[in-house]
Amino acid sequence: MDARCKYEAVRDRLGMTDYEVAKKAGIEKSTFYTWRKRSEENGYLTMGMVNMMKMAKALGVRLEDLVGDAN
Repeated sequence: MDARCKYEAVRDRLGMTDYEVAKKAGIEKSTFYTWRKRSEENGYLTMGMVNMMKMAKALGVRLEDLVGDAN
C-alpha cells in the first residue's frame, strides 16, 4: 500500500477532510493538493519528508504508519 492510500485510510478513519488535515498540519493548501494530484497521477509519494512528518503529527500517527512497508 502506498503512502497516499495509507494517508487516505487514516484520514477516513478519523473522519477528516484533506482541508482539515492540511490546516492542522500547517501545510499550505496548494502544497497539499499538488501532492495529492501528483500522487494520484504517478502512483508514488511526492511530498517531502518534513511535510509528511507534519501530516503524521496532525493525524496522531507515527510517520511509519504513513510511509512504512505494509508487510
